[in-house]
Amino acid sequence: MSNTAVRVLVGAIGIPLILVMLYLGNEVFLVFCAIVAFFCMNEFYNLFEHRDSKPSFPGRLIGGFTFHKFIFLLISTSIVICFYYQQFNFVLIIYFAMFMYLIFDEVLVKTDKHIEAIGTWMLSIVYISTTFGLMSLMDSTKFLVQNGANYVLICLVMVWASDTFAFFGGKTFGKHKLAERISPKKTWEGSIIGFGFTILTGIVVWKFFYNDIGLVNIIVVGIIVGVFSQLGDLFESHLKRSVSVKDSSNIIPGHGGFLDRFDSILFAVPALYIYLYLKSVVF
Repeated sequence: MSNTAVRVLVGAIGIPLILVMLYLGNEVFLVFCAIVAFFCMNEFYNLFEHRDSKPSFPGRLIGGFTFHKFIFLLISTSIVICFYYQQFNFVLIIYFAMFMYLIFDEVLVKTDKHIEAIGTWMLSIVYISTTFGLMSLMDSTKFLVQNGANYVLICLVMVWASDTFAFFGGKTFGKHKLAERISPKKTWEGSIIGFGFTILTGIVVWKFFYNDIGLVNIIVVGIIVGVFSQLGDLFESHLKRSVSVKDSSNIIPGHGGFLDRFDSILFAVPALYIYLYLKSVVF
């Protein structure tokens, strides 16, 4: 079976499962977000960890994690939970606690590239944990009532359309490289096709499911998701290229790792949340 066929098959199984989680919502989707965030953060850690680090004895009891990695994953998962329950003060406390831990571990204990390491780990907290925290919050009943639509569902469907049509559009019509230094296979043609179908998909969703939230609104959402989902894809490609790996892991057949599969969402969701917040303030 070709890699493309495997990719399609896994998508046909995975997408309905995610939609079921979205439908059940609230704490069920929170658990889903926390689990996916855990795997994404684990893959991120594995990309940038110190290769000479050895698990401590307690770490070996919990799957070979170093103490540093265990703390890192525990804190990042806690952030997702705090976002769902809107405990934003605790989020700030956790950010600060993580920063202080990194200062102690990287500056006082280790001696090489500690500033770079602190920046990398803090980036991952904002990049991954915050996004999945926002996703869990946006699928809560309170958020749905306030905004009149499930914007997580809208965002995910748009991202899937963007990824799918950019991939097949690029394979079919691609001639001009988009960012060859970062991702040699991506083309302008694929990007434009993916962007166009992102907006078109949003209009279809609006027409059949959410026609009370406004056509202009859904087009703006489509533009935001279309732009930031592709930026997220390119950013993750840049991260992998910086450490000379092709995939973040091989846990998902045909797709690589969780970070590979959710890379577009990691930029699209925060951008969409900011838009919705600003819209609520202005209007």
